[in-house]
Amino acid sequence: MSNIEILVENGSKELFEIVCDTNIGILDLRTADCDLQISDILPTFSKLKNLGLWGIIVGHCDLQLPASLDCFSLETGECSSEWLSSLLIKLSELDHPVVCQLRNFVVQARREDCCANSNNHESHMRSKLLACDMSNIEILVENGSKELFKLFHDTSIGILDLRTSYCVSH
Repeated sequence: MSNIEILVENGSKELFEIVCDTNIGILDLRTADCDLQISDILPTFSKLKNLGLWGIIVGHCDLQLPASLDCFSLETGECSSEWLSSLLIKLSELDHPVVCQLRNFVVQARREDCCANSNNHESHMRSKLLACDMSNIEILVENGSKELFKLFHDTSIGILDLRTSYCVSH
C-alpha cells in the first residue's frame, strides 16, 4: 500500500482505526479534527513518506511521527509557535533528511496576556529548539509571517527555501 495516497476531509476515529498499521505512503488530512483523531496512530504507518495537515491546529496536539517520514506539509491554516517548535524538534529527531513545507500557513503571534507558566513553557520550547540539530531539515515557505521567521532565528536549519518576495522581506 506504499503507493496509495489517502486524502481525508472529514474522518472518524473508526476510519483511522481501519487504516492503522497499514503501509500507506501518503496521508493528506484536510481538517484539524482529523489531526487530533490520528495523532496516536501515526507511528503505526511504517511506510508513510508524506504527511499533509490542513486547518487550524490549536492546543497541544502531540503528534507522534513515523520514522519513515520524508516530507511534512502544513497547508492553509495556523498553529502556535510552541506547536511548530515541537514539530521541528520531532522532525530533527528523525535523524534523516526531511522536508517541511509551510504553504499559506500562519504562526500565531504570542499573546501578551499569557500567564507566567505559559511563558516559561514557551521559553523552554525555544531553548529545546535552539539546542537541536536541524541540519537535516529543509524548510520550504510560501507566504510566511514575521512570527514564523522569528521562530527560525538562530536555529540550525539546513536549507530554507523562500518562495515569495514577501518571505524574503522578513
